[in-house]
Amino acid sequence: MKFYGQFNPPVDKILYERYFKNKSNGISLECGAFDGLLENNTKFFEENFNWKTINIEPLPHIYNELVKNRPNSINLELALSNNCDDKNIKVYNLGEYGINNTNASLNHLDKHKDFLEKNSNGFKEFNVQCKTYKDIIEMLDLKELDLFTLDVEGHEPEVIEGMVGCDILPKVFVIEHGHRDTSFFPKELLKLNKKYKLDYISHVNSFFILDE
Repeated sequence: MKFYGQFNPPVDKILYERYFKNKSNGISLECGAFDGLLENNTKFFEENFNWKTINIEPLPHIYNELVKNRPNSINLELALSNNCDDKNIKVYNLGEYGINNTNASLNHLDKHKDFLEKNSNGFKEFNVQCKTYKDIIEMLDLKELDLFTLDVEGHEPEVIEGMVGCDILPKVFVIEHGHRDTSFFPKELLKLNKKYKLDYISHVNSFFILDE
């Protein structure tokens, strides 16, 4: 079985071995899915265990690749946020990758932004449609969600704000804390109507589970 996630051990390998060993027919939502293959956390489960996988990617040129690579998934060309307003997403032109990289964001953190500006050849902005997590759950009529992986390069608090008031929350929630202190997201998740426990940390990712 091939893992696609970032780092060593890959994120999807941790998810499989720690939470979803041999679980078939699960449901996942990945926000920041990129092209559906590179550093992807849910392709493994679709490929090996027949999961229903929902991928969110706002960059139009990357979304086109996502559709090609993940034809059996539900693929949505939009960004998650705390409202449904259209917003500008910025992607920096990085060396050999150009604007085909995983660092696009609606809201880069200052430290990350400084790094990208020093190591890029300018940037490009795209106007993208936004939805809230609650909107997506209602639109797809989901009754449960096993896994939500969130990697939006600094815009995570706004996505969490868009989860407030939703009754269907993920059993396992992986958030890229990135340049933030690991104490940040446990406090942010207190806004939700269910309690989450920080269960594991690997590299720049925090793994939360519903504390029921």
